[in-house]
Amino acid sequence: MTHFLIIGALAVALAFLVRAKLIQVDLFFPWFAGVLILGLASTNPGFVNWLGPRLGILYPPIAVIFLVIFLLVGILITVTISLTRLRARQAEMARHIASLELDLQERYGAGAEPGPGSESRL
Repeated sequence: MTHFLIIGALAVALAFLVRAKLIQVDLFFPWFAGVLILGLASTNPGFVNWLGPRLGILYPPIAVIFLVIFLLVGILITVTISLTRLRARQAEMARHIASLELDLQERYGAGAEPGPGSESRL
């Protein structure tokens, strides 16, 4: 019975992190699904004893650890892809801002500030 309380506590803790806006919902779902599915499956001895031989593992409880590692690697790859996309967008925005700055410098001169009547529309 204790293992169900631990699984429930982990699920509630993840939901609290989403509610506190520390984790976004799209990043929360794989963790939540992993906690529930692997948590509940690992508490079933029949599943653990069935999974071990299917994966060619002599000691069946190790199969659950391999599933957890597989889940973690999948989540890390997903987060890495998201971070790579964010960095590419950031670099593109920096290039765009630099281009706008260069245009302003060419238009108004290198050291001249635009006057009050000549405001640019960006």
